[in-house]
Amino acid sequence: MKYVYEGAFSGVTIGDREILLIPNTEVELPEDNEYVQTLCSLGLLKKVEQVSESRKKREEKE
Repeated sequence: MKYVYEGAFSGVTIGDREILLIPNTEVELPEDNEYVQTLCSLGLLKKVEQVSESRKKREEKE
């Protein structure tokens, strides 16, 4: 699943992959990973679809 990361610059190892988490960039992460779910719950990761919908709504208001 593709997510947009909205936290501070960070890195994480998931399985055998080391992943850099860079603010406001897309990253491919497994949905079923506990750490990924935690970041989603904290609002630091958002599914790409959610970000696209938010941008559309903002543009419609302007």
